[in-house]
Amino acid sequence: MFSRLRLLCLAFLLLLTAACGGKNVPPRDGTAPSWMGTIADLRQFPQNLDVYAKNSGQNKRLISQDEQSRQVARFDRIFFGPWEMRKTSMRKRDVAAVFGKARGYKQGSERWTQVEWDAMARNANLKNFPSRAQAAITVRNTDLREMPTHLTRFSEPTPDPRANPFDYFQYSLLPMGTPVLIAHTSSDGRWHFVECPIAGGWVDAEDLALVDSSFAALYRNASFAAIVRDNVPLAGQPNQYGASAPAQLSVSIGAILPMLAGAAAEGSVVAGKADAPPVTLLAPVKDANGMASTAPVTVSSADVVARPLPLTPDNVAAVGNVMMGQRYGWGGMFGERDCSALTRDLFTPFGLWLPRNSAGQARVGSVNSLEGMTAREKEETIMRYGVPFLSLVGMRGHIMLYVGKYNGRPAIFHNVWGVRTVEGNDNNARFVVGRAVVTSITPGDELKNLYRGTTFVDRLRTLSTPADTLQ
Repeated sequence: MFSRLRLLCLAFLLLLTAACGGKNVPPRDGTAPSWMGTIADLRQFPQNLDVYAKNSGQNKRLISQDEQSRQVARFDRIFFGPWEMRKTSMRKRDVAAVFGKARGYKQGSERWTQVEWDAMARNANLKNFPSRAQAAITVRNTDLREMPTHLTRFSEPTPDPRANPFDYFQYSLLPMGTPVLIAHTSSDGRWHFVECPIAGGWVDAEDLALVDSSFAALYRNASFAAIVRDNVPLAGQPNQYGASAPAQLSVSIGAILPMLAGAAAEGSVVAGKADAPPVTLLAPVKDANGMASTAPVTVSSADVVARPLPLTPDNVAAVGNVMMGQRYGWGGMFGERDCSALTRDLFTPFGLWLPRNSAGQARVGSVNSLEGMTAREKEETIMRYGVPFLSLVGMRGHIMLYVGKYNGRPAIFHNVWGVRTVEGNDNNARFVVGRAVVTSITPGDELKNLYRGTTFVDRLRTLSTPADTLQ
């Protein structure tokens, strides 16, 4: 919880950093609140990925067309994998482990009680797990949860969830059109435990439609388009069964949807034409019997591209700039992104599959170890072997995209919560950045109260490149 003393400390630090080098840089959605700060890197590194793309070759392909085709095939094998499963791979004891002792806070200073925890365990009905194996698909953006509830679990008293966006019941945000396997259903029928391409967890039953073999074959063999803007509204039309996508639905970067046969989408974000006609996609919808069908929806041609989008610095920059300055949200909390969701969503239009968490992403592709190196050696290794707009820089609990050199130093694009600091007796405090930014690998090194004087560079462990490059 941010005490009055902590707020005063953060405000004072904010004044110090603002005084040492120019204007405060607010998040995209407005003026920074008192608990959100601005480090010197945000004034020294351009917060526009086009600058780095220009330095990195703009329109040059980072991987060959053959390699990109292989990556798309790998993406689809993993993405549609749940529909090939005949039973869950999750063990009952692993699913049940979280239902033991009550822990954490629901909201404010209200703790979860053991009575409430036990009630969720009874509703989960895990004595009968797994109770089914049914292919399904998400019909709207939905949360993947640790337990069958929409209520939150914080590790500390949290009056303002925006100032502490870490709901530890939240695993991930699943976009519309995500294939899943339903392994189990709660006693009240309101929650399904699913396996999906990234993890297992609980999903609101209203957000899923059951999939039969005919739907699965038609859906997975379609030509897909990728969303390249956030909060894109879907203008729905009825299908042959009279079903249509609800008018309030929207999709964001990270979603892919089939294109209606004959529909066309641009192959470049940069080259998209403002006056091009709308593109018709097919959205999964649920009929009266709970089964999946598709309904046509129209989106602006500026919001969608044919998948895969050619992997060039310009195109990655164009998609990434949509995310620039957006707020941090653990596991998709508030519909926002954390570090690994940013990189994962960013690469989806290009057909590159990344695991959900930072540790998994750091192990994909060709990996260079950075452990045991000095700070300077790490910088030199990243600039020598890293591929701008493709290579990932990883440390325990955090992942970043390398976007090239700037003033002789590596620049990284990442959604970062903050820099560890010491405040009084608290040696696990944070100077909060709380948004997607470009920094050096030593963000906040000007702060006087850094924990043990360390920055990210001291904790960097890997440089990974998830595809075979042309460099």
